[in-house]
Amino acid sequence: MGEWSNDQTNGRGIRTFPDGSRYEGMEKNGKRHGSGTYYFANGNIYDGEWIDDKQDGIGTFTMPNGNQYRGHFEDNLRHGYGKMKYADGKIKEGYWEHDKFIDQSYNGSVCAVI
Repeated sequence: MGEWSNDQTNGRGIRTFPDGSRYEGMEKNGKRHGSGTYYFANGNIYDGEWIDDKQDGIGTFTMPNGNQYRGHFEDNLRHGYGKMKYADGKIKEGYWEHDKFIDQSYNGSVCAVI
């Protein structure tokens, strides 16, 4: 459901998937592109920017257990500056590289995986 051109979704729309997940947001050439929210079948929710059908840019990823990451994504992974808030109140804030946390002193040349 949404806007169509050239037999592809373009513009704002809502898509549901066979596994029960749902996407509400912008699409370009039949792919998630722009701002949108994806409701995963397992209860996870991603609300943020999409490029070429992937989480890419600034977004918020919320899990059913109360954990939440807010920050940069690239290629569906936490990548760049972000803050992870855990349900128990702990917070991990700093830089992420390919979904791995890098300490706050990361300067782009040397890093330590924690």
